[in-house]
Amino acid sequence: MGFTLFLGCFLIALGPPITIFLLAVAPNANLVVLMVLSGFVWVLSIGSASLVWQLLPPLQSNPGMALVFAVLVQEAFRFGYYRICTAAERRVAALTTQKLFCPNSFDSVLASGLGFGTATVLVMFGRGLEETVSPGTVYVESCSSMSYYFSSALQYCALVFLNIFLMVIATEGYKRKSWVGAGGACALHVLGSLVTLFNGSRNGCTVSLPLLILVTAAAGVWAGRLVR
Repeated sequence: MGFTLFLGCFLIALGPPITIFLLAVAPNANLVVLMVLSGFVWVLSIGSASLVWQLLPPLQSNPGMALVFAVLVQEAFRFGYYRICTAAERRVAALTTQKLFCPNSFDSVLASGLGFGTATVLVMFGRGLEETVSPGTVYVESCSSMSYYFSSALQYCALVFLNIFLMVIATEGYKRKSWVGAGGACALHVLGSLVTLFNGSRNGCTVSLPLLILVTAAAGVWAGRLVR
């Protein structure tokens, strides 16, 4: 089952971001830079959250609190990323007419959200994807109806799109100085993270996956209205 399972999980979790990258990001060098930069910022955010988690025992004993804290750190870094990019854009504009990051450009926001989402998959699911090459598969109590790796691939696929939609919503909120946009993105991110707690219960994936897809769909509808 090894290679077949690996290929299937790889295409589910990383197929969509690779396709978006090849079609919309790769043709423009500036967008590639933004994607890599945003991915690096996400890694810094999760690393910072992990460090604080190690230092604060209350977070270690409360998964819900830890998830909310990690999301707030990620959203703070998202805002910091936006401020850095817009400041760099102003400096570049003084020297050349070439655009680096434009909040009004859907391509720039798409590349940034894709960086966040792809980094999430590589960091959180990379090791699991590597293990799918081994013979056999794994079933766990929280998802006895399907392979653990398959359910994880579906979850991280949804998280890629959720991160893209959240970047659209949050960026629009930052640009308009609207707490509705920025706060709404944060609230959807918290909700999308908290539903994964159902994975800790028996057959919880049958609840968490549909709810995560529902949250992602809601974020997609909101983001779609903003880019029309």
